[in-house]
Amino acid sequence: MAYRQGVVELAVKEAERISGISTSTIRKMFEIVEIARKKGLDVINLAIGEPDFDTHPLIVERAFKAMKDGFTHYTSNFGLEELREEIAKRYRQRGADIGPENIMVTTGACEALINASLAFIERGSKVVIPSPSFLGYFTYVSMCEAKVETLKTHGNGFIVDPDALNEVMDKNVSVVFLNYPNNPAGVVMSQKELEAVAEVAMDYNAIVISDEVYDSIYYDKTPGTLAGFDNVVTVNAFSKSLAMTGWRIGYAISNEEMLEKMLRIHQLNGVCAPAFAQKAVADVMANGKDKEITKAMVDEFRRRRDFVYGRLVEMGFDVVKPEGAFYVFPKFDGDSSEFVERLVLEKGVSVTPGPPFGDGNQGYFRISYATSMDRLKEAMDRIEEFLAKQKG
Repeated sequence: MAYRQGVVELAVKEAERISGISTSTIRKMFEIVEIARKKGLDVINLAIGEPDFDTHPLIVERAFKAMKDGFTHYTSNFGLEELREEIAKRYRQRGADIGPENIMVTTGACEALINASLAFIERGSKVVIPSPSFLGYFTYVSMCEAKVETLKTHGNGFIVDPDALNEVMDKNVSVVFLNYPNNPAGVVMSQKELEAVAEVAMDYNAIVISDEVYDSIYYDKTPGTLAGFDNVVTVNAFSKSLAMTGWRIGYAISNEEMLEKMLRIHQLNGVCAPAFAQKAVADVMANGKDKEITKAMVDEFRRRRDFVYGRLVEMGFDVVKPEGAFYVFPKFDGDSSEFVERLVLEKGVSVTPGPPFGDGNQGYFRISYATSMDRLKEAMDRIEEFLAKQKG
């Protein structure tokens, strides 16, 4: 039976588990951008969370060779042994006592996050999410029919205070999400800071899901890692560090018992990441070329970070200097959703409003500086003009 526009022939009832999931904010932003473009505005998109670099030609070449060599079939659900060994080596260099048996390769970091959520978030339990954090965590909690317990970090430079965490913890907390380097604020937590948080969670027998997908993109403060801690699932990926967002290569690190529980979801959900992509990453890691590729991007991101942060300070924004990722989270004295909408429609600059990143973010907005310096300069000029108009 063909679909008929405007005719409802079947009352489709959604499952209750997705009733709390909304795409309205994202959809509305797309609609506003389209309205601006139809008005003839040249829209500069500072809302997208993706490196503007193409995947390095060396990785593309290695993937093509892998395809020709027959890496076009299923791999183990856990991923290629050689890739897991290369990942384990990197973490051992950082002091984590892990081996390939502690790693599961997934189809991107989001699959790993969903697998961990479904495996460890109990229905009706509480899940602690620091605010601001990646907006996907709130959706995962809704999918698992659990309750969000927000931990605001605004008064502590967006860093999780273990004492504040302890105050919201109880025996009903199943999971604590961490997201450092942070999206949207770009702040970094050190090894000592992360370990203090993990210890609080352990006191309550709660699992920590530590999303460290930006840990290769940092500037003056080195990120810590919770890989190797017994009550932690560490999630990472090559999407940002190697500009491979479309390749879908992520991974989870945990003890074997916890990975087995996640495998029950993964074997039906993601099955395995693309074999040729896994092989390509393993090859560039084996000869250290991945570090060179990441460094070149980080050097450019640092230049952009310094420029954007400096301009925002000059404009009078209250802003924490980002030490990782490629985001900055300025505070605006007013309604950020209205600010964001008018900025697009009047000046053609698209940024992300703060509320989707959690409670307490109504006065904030996120800028992604993962675009060219020329476009960033133009965008900052337009924002300054917009502010001057508001004051005038």
